[in-house]
Amino acid sequence: MSPGDRANEYDASCARCGGPVPAGAGLLRHGPKAWEVYHPEHAPEPGPPPRGDHPGWHRRRLLSLDIGATGNRPAVDRIRSAALRGSDGTVWDGVWNPEPEVQEAGPGSRVGPPGPGSQAQERGTGAEVRYAGRGPEAQRSRPGSEARPSGTGSEARQSVPGSEAEESGARARTRAPAGGPGGAPHSDPAASLDELATLAADHLAAGELLVVWFAPYVLTMLHAELLRHELPSLAARLPAGVAPVCDPLVLDRHVDRYRPGSRSLRAVAEWYGVPHASPGDPASDAGAALLVARAVAECHPPLARLSRPALHTEQVLWYAEQTSRHPGALAWPFAPSEPLPWEPPPTD
Repeated sequence: MSPGDRANEYDASCARCGGPVPAGAGLLRHGPKAWEVYHPEHAPEPGPPPRGDHPGWHRRRLLSLDIGATGNRPAVDRIRSAALRGSDGTVWDGVWNPEPEVQEAGPGSRVGPPGPGSQAQERGTGAEVRYAGRGPEAQRSRPGSEARPSGTGSEARQSVPGSEAEESGARARTRAPAGGPGGAPHSDPAASLDELATLAADHLAAGELLVVWFAPYVLTMLHAELLRHELPSLAARLPAGVAPVCDPLVLDRHVDRYRPGSRSLRAVAEWYGVPHASPGDPASDAGAALLVARAVAECHPPLARLSRPALHTEQVLWYAEQTSRHPGALAWPFAPSEPLPWEPPPTD
């Protein structure tokens, strides 16, 4: 039995040969509708349920958002870069320099929020930022990925094939990076942030799902950064609420809550067979998150059949359950935090 395998807790019959499998002697594998028990010699390789071609929200137009930042403190740290990837071919990349004192601090800590089970605290608010999980690996900040130094930009272009929009012949809407020539940082972060927020808000206002891996971190930081630059927040741009949002991390933890191992975007993408060329890069992460969201829906028809408003509402409940032991967790899909003054990350 490999470290990631789970044994059956009760007596069962082998899904392949039909023979008896005493409790603890077999291996569990995903079946089309439920877990299945196998003799160890009959068990297929671990993996998600087979993908189906059923209809659902994953066949509609999806837009995925990701950011690169100076650290994991949503109200304190600064966004340095961001990316949007759409299932209809939409591409948007932005990179900019924050304030001079932030630039002098260097790249800072890893991009991403504290991982599941971590003890990291959001300095300046006194609130612990936690997420239910198992061990330090289950975190949004990808293992081995560091925050990107100022002056580097993303030029990635990741297509997302197979959507209804693409199949109907919709033209890919590619936008130039919001940085300067050659991917250099933009001289006006407010202009880039406003364009990013406008694209995201327009998509949500149309009733389409905005895909955000670990939405509480990304959308909370975006909210604070927009206010810091005296721009309308997403909530101010959307009187009906920041919805509907699709968080693939919440979905994966709901449909496969007992799967051992890391829940980083890199690990979850690998589990579903989704390409993820450059973990830690907002362009690559946004594209991978979009494909993971679609893969989860393709593997789980009941999830795919939910309407977009229902999917959003269910995630509020699922996230609350997943973080029930961590009362300091950020709200889903975001916490309306006021921006706080910059302070360097701890050196210890």
